[in-house]
Amino acid sequence: MAIIACPYCDKKVSDKAASCNHCGNNLSEISVETLKRMQRDNRLAKGQQLNNHAMLALVLFLGSFTWFYYQSPEPDSWQQKALYAAMVVGCVWYLVTKVRIVMYKRK
Repeated sequence: MAIIACPYCDKKVSDKAASCNHCGNNLSEISVETLKRMQRDNRLAKGQQLNNHAMLALVLFLGSFTWFYYQSPEPDSWQQKALYAAMVVGCVWYLVTKVRIVMYKRK
């Protein structure tokens, strides 16, 4: 008996279980090939989602940096503080997402 990820909710269930304890979907009617295909599709979707997050974070960082560079807001104004905050959020979000991608690829 092995523990597998449910193809519907991605939570851990027994490979001998007839239905998922978490989402209630029937697992007995799924063939091994279909199960592997669904798990592969879920994995690809998760990887794409992480890449999309990294791209959005990079756009936020570069967009706020470009706006700051070309607009040159006055020192200590709310615009300058907002742009600094957007740059920090974008940078941190990007770095965290990249770490998540590395950890995801290690699985």
